[in-house]
Amino acid sequence: MTTPAAAEPGPPLSAWERRRLRGIERGLQTSRARQRRLLLCAGLDAAALALLAAGVFLALPWLFAACVVGNLAVCAHLDNGCRTTRGGNPWPR
Repeated sequence: MTTPAAAEPGPPLSAWERRRLRGIERGLQTSRARQRRLLLCAGLDAAALALLAAGVFLALPWLFAACVVGNLAVCAHLDNGCRTTRGGNPWPR
């Protein structure tokens, strides 16, 4: 029985490849702050959907409130994606 090609070790990684993989790994780790931010985003999303439903079925001012909360939710989601690690850009050149 022969060993599959995927099991054969390749050449060792260069320094920039190790840094890049370490940056990706750090980004995948969950922390308390990241969990709180996820909870905040989920709460804002739920509030925006509830206010949107109330605005459609009950009264127009609820629809305006849904737009405001929806914009806050979008800002929270976008702010989460554009943060870099404390060491700077996680993608070295």
